[in-house]
Amino acid sequence: MYKAIIADDEAVFRKYLIGAIDWGTHGIRVCGEAKNGVEALELIERESPDFALIDINMPYMNGIELATAIKEKHSSTIVLFVTGHSEFEYARQAIKIGVSDYILKPFDEEELLAAVIKMKSEADKYRLEQDQTRKEKSIWRESLLNQLISKGVGNEDKKMLNQLSILDIQDLNSAFQVVAVEMDDQYQDYADADEISLRKLIISNILNDLKTSEESYYIFEGPENRVVTILELAGSDDPGRLEEYFSRLCQLIKRHFGFSVKVGIGRPGKGISSIHQSYTESVIVLSNKISMEQKDVVFYEQIALRFGNIGFYPSEMNEKLLVYLRLHDQDEIFKSLSAIQQFIRSHQLTSDYIHMILAGLVSLCLTYIYEIGKTVEEIFPDGFSPFQEITRKPSLEAAFEWIRELYQMTIEKSENMKHSKSGKLLEAARDYIHAHFQDSQLKVEEVSKQLYVQSRYLRKIFNQELGMGVSEYITEIRMQKAKELLVSGQNLRLADISQMVGYSDPGHFSKSFKKNTGLSPSEYEVIKRK
Repeated sequence: MYKAIIADDEAVFRKYLIGAIDWGTHGIRVCGEAKNGVEALELIERESPDFALIDINMPYMNGIELATAIKEKHSSTIVLFVTGHSEFEYARQAIKIGVSDYILKPFDEEELLAAVIKMKSEADKYRLEQDQTRKEKSIWRESLLNQLISKGVGNEDKKMLNQLSILDIQDLNSAFQVVAVEMDDQYQDYADADEISLRKLIISNILNDLKTSEESYYIFEGPENRVVTILELAGSDDPGRLEEYFSRLCQLIKRHFGFSVKVGIGRPGKGISSIHQSYTESVIVLSNKISMEQKDVVFYEQIALRFGNIGFYPSEMNEKLLVYLRLHDQDEIFKSLSAIQQFIRSHQLTSDYIHMILAGLVSLCLTYIYEIGKTVEEIFPDGFSPFQEITRKPSLEAAFEWIRELYQMTIEKSENMKHSKSGKLLEAARDYIHAHFQDSQLKVEEVSKQLYVQSRYLRKIFNQELGMGVSEYITEIRMQKAKELLVSGQNLRLADISQMVGYSDPGHFSKSFKKNTGLSPSEYEVIKRK
């Protein structure tokens, strides 16, 4: 709604003018009245009205003087003279100094309404032009800022440097630092474009509200639905202050708006050309958000050391997991998953390496599903897309919670096997093998004899329910035990280890171990002890 003031030295006329038409119907609110030019100017300073209806003949400061002052200090305020016939020549003079129009006393409602409509049309046009100018300036500003973070700018790029004047950057040689804010699970939870735009606006508005007047922050929408902040640093930067500022953003969004964000902070650099590198670092942080644990705000320095830490993920962790799946041992399955999660956390692996391990766990689960004669469609809901799902998880904890759900569903679907006749026979055979694997003469025939079944039937049960033969299972148990002994720190001789796991010939044991793991016993021991 537009605002208007009325200035006339006659109170009766001011009252008449206020009641002559229904101002609100035309989108105008009369926000004040004055009885002379001085009062009117004070009122305009205070209210910044869109329209000023003023009489020419007023004490202390007449209408001509008031209109001149208005045009000098408040050029957007539209002035309408309401004057008598004797002041007509003054009114014509006022038009030359920028007064919009005049209306002669006495007048009727229709004449006043026509003048008001003309005045309002002029204001509408001005607002439209201002909105368009602001919009164009905003688009231009955002384009420049996106160019700064995406391509960078060098000292030789004179055209770009000249354009940067629109950003009001105080000193191109200042220190700059870039922060990128990204919504968690934005494509999974709210793919609607309007909702994403609204949430980006919420982020930008909160950032603008949180910053203090003396801080030079350039906040804008960056690529891939990120909200980016370029900080122009004054003096020494304060990481603690920065972390507090963006942590506050995360807390407010989570508490009041029903979604969450992650914040990546690049390193500060000298000069305008450093902005591109700092932004790149902030994006690297966000691409590694699954390894950010429970932190919402992470600095590039905090994850930079991880990039050289490829680590060595022990293959036997997956091997044990598959064995426990085949044995339908739920407790050991979840213990194994927890051990893998702890391994990832303690080794501070990169996001890419973590995703590789998670993909391996999913593949292992799918392998077992096919082993037991099931399909993915029978186990999991429609639209199941595990490898896409992995990349959406915002944290390691969320990823492993989802992995556990996969294994839980798989276990439940295969649970009936455990209580069948063949399942009970399998358990008995497994128990016997675990108790006698150190016997070098242990064969499928010996196990079958102890259980009073034919060896051919026992082989069939193992293949159906575990996806492996009895001999393979015996070898698997022996290899698992051998790996434990090699890294136990007991400094056992190879001959001792081979005997302890059921091999009378150390040479035969070494060949079997290398065939099973791809490494000789000594190579495995060296790698695992690093």
